[in-house]
Amino acid sequence: MKRYILILCVFSLFSCKSYLDIVPDNVATLEIAFQTRGSAERFLATIYSYIPEQASLEQNFGMVAGDEIWYYGEKDFYLNNETSLRLAKGMQNTIDPYLNFWEGRQGAYNLFVSIRDCNIFLENLKDIPGLNTDEKNRWIAEAKTLKAYFHFLLLQMYGPIPIVDKNIPVDAPSAETHVERKSVDEVVKYITALLDEVVKSGALPDKIRFIQTENGRITLPAAKAIKAKILMLAASPLFNGNSDYAGFNDKKGLALVNQTFDPLKWVAAQDACLDAIQTAESAGHELFSFTNLLPIGTISQEVRQELTLRATITDRYNKEMIFGVGPNSVNALQAWCQPRWTGDHAANFGATRKSHAPTLNVVEDFYSSNGLPINEDKTWNYNDRFSLVKVTDALASDHRYYLQNNYTTAKLHTYREPRFYAYVGFDGGKWFSMETSDTENIPYLNAKAGQFSGKAGTEIYSITGYFTKKLVNYENVITRNTTTIQEYTFPIIRLSDLYLMYSEALNEVKGAPDAEVYKYIQKVRDKAGLDKGSDLVSTWNQYSNHPEKPKSKEGMRTIIQKERMIELAFEGHRYWDLRRWKLAGDYFNRPIRGWNIYAGDTKDFYQVKNIFYRDFLIKDYLWPISQNEMLRNPNLVQSPGW
Repeated sequence: MKRYILILCVFSLFSCKSYLDIVPDNVATLEIAFQTRGSAERFLATIYSYIPEQASLEQNFGMVAGDEIWYYGEKDFYLNNETSLRLAKGMQNTIDPYLNFWEGRQGAYNLFVSIRDCNIFLENLKDIPGLNTDEKNRWIAEAKTLKAYFHFLLLQMYGPIPIVDKNIPVDAPSAETHVERKSVDEVVKYITALLDEVVKSGALPDKIRFIQTENGRITLPAAKAIKAKILMLAASPLFNGNSDYAGFNDKKGLALVNQTFDPLKWVAAQDACLDAIQTAESAGHELFSFTNLLPIGTISQEVRQELTLRATITDRYNKEMIFGVGPNSVNALQAWCQPRWTGDHAANFGATRKSHAPTLNVVEDFYSSNGLPINEDKTWNYNDRFSLVKVTDALASDHRYYLQNNYTTAKLHTYREPRFYAYVGFDGGKWFSMETSDTENIPYLNAKAGQFSGKAGTEIYSITGYFTKKLVNYENVITRNTTTIQEYTFPIIRLSDLYLMYSEALNEVKGAPDAEVYKYIQKVRDKAGLDKGSDLVSTWNQYSNHPEKPKSKEGMRTIIQKERMIELAFEGHRYWDLRRWKLAGDYFNRPIRGWNIYAGDTKDFYQVKNIFYRDFLIKDYLWPISQNEMLRNPNLVQSPGW
């Protein structure tokens, strides 16, 4: 559903009524909209309101449309995001496409309307009393950046799209409305040129200086980060010499996806990433580190590490975030991620259903405690990962802040990296929050059927047996009499994302990985608590059954891809990354797996269940245009396979 936000509170993130809905019926809308500084500012706020809510499971549908998260699906009415899950199930169609951002249907709003409003703003923002030149130029730069960003979102979904540089006059002949899809190369060139205009203007601030009132506004680092994202997509296998799109031409026979691989696209992406990183760091952005003082006293190094990883997302104003909006839907998302582990929770939550469930597919992706894939760590018994183990003795000592002592759980949950314990909740796993009074006795989850965190009667809990701890604020307190939920701004782009993009682009440009390639992925791994006192090359050499992997371009490509999938897990990036890498078929065609949540005893609960089978086809890489739109506009060509 379209959101509207007043400019004076858009950056404080409160929903309000649309400016365009409050114009008197007898007064021309545009005349009022650009008559005063305040009215023009409200129009700009309306444009900002089109940025998809990252905590919304429909607007940030990448969280659910892939294989990271699954929902209880026997009855779709249990879901508040039916359309996202239907995409994950491979139910997209051409009759009435789900999440149709082209036309604004089926859980989506029309992104072309967003672009139209950007154009209206840019065409009509003139000299207004009370609006000084610097502020006017900043608003123009913001609107241009948003216009570029909305084109980028459409490009991600549909590939070739029409370029809407100027609005078509309302009295234009119908034939002029029959726009054409432009090639991916043309769209990328247009978007990046628009962003270059913004950068050259010097009108954007390097940072937000009034955080309470302007949080969420476009900055220079954000504009450059968006450009980096666009060029990474353009350089990646999906659009860089993809032979699957041979024959995907417009009505004139011109190719819409270039069939020739161009290595210079990776050079452009590399340069854009470095530029964005340098600008962000100069503006004070840095990787987040938890330094807060807690009322419970001294906390262990392990708990502090976990809070660094969790609060990277849930700390509202942290310096790692480069671009983000919210909170809007974030409290609803937290409710769907939050497990119950006490009777007070059960009483307070009532019939609220908790269903935002990480899949076993993703759980297996997290590294071992040595910082390696669990199937590559020669000290970690991958084939025995589903067997049971009781947490005692050395195992209990090694996991004192992660696993409940004397509890029986799967070996899969032992000797994993810090991000696993910070991002994922599971049966027998500890869950730190401000309800914890003693960090030596952190509450833990009981996720079997009939237990507090498990399926109870007709209530619907996690369909996989896992919970998304990463997206729940550690400051939340839920008791029988009091509920305090802390909102946060959901990130769109953060510095770790940029570091990993730069590492990826460097690796693709160079003949073989070198110190420069390792440098930026190492920053992310260091923050995650990996390779302590060492580096990833040494880690692979010491513990991996493929010790030479980081030294080859192909091996390092796989390492960087895995690092992105882990570091950015549950934020909506995996879906888009797997598509641009042309790996979605490899991942999304695997069965969605979880534990047997219907069992109350340990042995039966820890049986792997295949929850859903999906066929991801080549056509699913690009979304279809509806049949109605195809009939209305004879100049359009349909996406391949649809």
